[in-house]
Amino acid sequence: MARRIPLPRLSRRQRSARWQRERRQQAIIVVAFSAVLFFVLGLVAWGASSKYYTDNLKAVLTFDGRTVATRDWAREKAYELSRFYVEYGVPAGYENDPQIAQQKASFDRGALDTLEEYLILDRQSKADGITATPDQIDARYQEDFSQFRSRHILITVDKAAPDQAVVDANALAKATAIRDQLRQDPNNQDLWNQIAKDSSQDPGSAASGGELGWVGKGQFVKPFEDAAKALAIGQVSDPVKSDFGYHIIQVEERRGPAENDVVKRWLASGFTVADIKRHAQHDVLRDLFTKRQQASVVSPTAQVHVAMIQVTAPRAGSGDLQSFTDQIKKITDVGKALDAGTDFAQIAKQYSEDSATKDNGGDMGWIARGMITDLSAEKELFTVDTGKVSQQHNSLTTTTWYKVIEKSDSRDLDDTQKKTINDNAYQYWLNQQKKAHDIVRLIPGLEFE
Repeated sequence: MARRIPLPRLSRRQRSARWQRERRQQAIIVVAFSAVLFFVLGLVAWGASSKYYTDNLKAVLTFDGRTVATRDWAREKAYELSRFYVEYGVPAGYENDPQIAQQKASFDRGALDTLEEYLILDRQSKADGITATPDQIDARYQEDFSQFRSRHILITVDKAAPDQAVVDANALAKATAIRDQLRQDPNNQDLWNQIAKDSSQDPGSAASGGELGWVGKGQFVKPFEDAAKALAIGQVSDPVKSDFGYHIIQVEERRGPAENDVVKRWLASGFTVADIKRHAQHDVLRDLFTKRQQASVVSPTAQVHVAMIQVTAPRAGSGDLQSFTDQIKKITDVGKALDAGTDFAQIAKQYSEDSATKDNGGDMGWIARGMITDLSAEKELFTVDTGKVSQQHNSLTTTTWYKVIEKSDSRDLDDTQKKTINDNAYQYWLNQQKKAHDIVRLIPGLEFE
C-alpha cells in the first residue's frame, strides 16, 4: 500500500491571505467582464441610435433654415412607390425585386421634389390667404380615384386622305348611324358584340363588344374622359371626336375610390385616407396657384431675341460609358468652338440636338420672362449685351448656351408666346419660390434639380 504524504497545513494567516487574493482576482474578472459588456452594449446602442438617426432624423433638405427629416422623405417615397407598384403590375411581396431597382431609384429625386413643392404650397397658401376647402379636397379625391367601366365603338378618320373635310364628314355620319342603332336597344350585349365586330376600328376592343374595362382619371384621352364623365349609366353618347376618330360611348358602371387598386395598395401599406386627401389638398392648391400665375401675363413686355445650342447632359450613372464619353467630348468641342469665335449659328447646326431650332442656327425667336423656367439663364439673357454669348447652363438633362441677337423694351406677345408662358407659369413660379426660401438639398447625388 502506497504511503500517503501529508500535505502541509496552512496557518490561519496564510488561509486569510489566499482568500483575499482570490477575492481580488474575482473582482478584477468581474470588473473586466463588466467593462467589456458595457462597451459592447454601448456599441450596439450607438449603432442603433446612429441607424435610427440616419433612417429618421437626418436632414434631407433645409427650407428657410429649417431642416426636413429623412423620415418625411422616406414616407413620401413609399407613398409614390405604392402607386408605381400598382400601375406597373408589381404584386405584393415583389417590391424588392432587382428587376425594378432602377425604376425605384428614380423616385428618390421625385419624392424630394414633392417635399419641396408641398413646403412651398403650405407656406405660400398661408401667407397669401389661399385655402383648399374640405369640399374641394373631397371633390378632388373623388375625381382622382373614382373609376368607370365603359365600352365604345371607334370610327377612325383617314388622316392621309387629300380631302379631310369629306373623310371626316363620312366618319361622323357612320358614327351617328351606329349611335342611332345602339340607342334603340342600348343594353343589348349581342348588338354591341355584332357592331363592334363589324364596324369598330379599335383593335383592342372590337373583339370583345367594345369593352374597355375599369379606368380612372387620365387613362383615356381628354375628350373621351370628359364625355364619359357626363354620361348617365347606360346612356349612349353622341359621337365624340378625339385624335383617334369618333367614339360612341356607353358607361356601364361606376365605383368610388375605395375600390381603386391604388387606394387599396396605399391602405394596405399603412397609409390612411387622410394621407391620400393631404395629397389631394396640395393638388387643389397647385391648381389655384397655377390659375393665379396664368392670370398675371402682361403684354406688351420686354423681350429678347435668342439663339441657343442645346445638347443632352452626360449621365455618369446611365451605364452607357460610350454615350457619356461622347457627350463630354461634344460639350468640350462646343466650348472650344465658342472660345475660338466660330459663328454661333454654324456651331448650332453642327452640334445642337434641339430639333426645333438646329436647322435655323439655333434661332428660338423672341422670348419674354416666363417662357423658360431656368431662372439663372433668364436673368443672364435679360442683362447681357446684344451679340453676347451666355455662360454654359446645366440641368439634369441638358447643357445649353444662348446668344442674344437683339432686345426690345416693349414688344407685344403673340398667342404662341402667351400659351408658353401659361404652360410654364406654375413651374416658373415654383422655381422662384425655391430661391426665395433658400432650399438646400443635402442628399448626396440629389443636390441639384
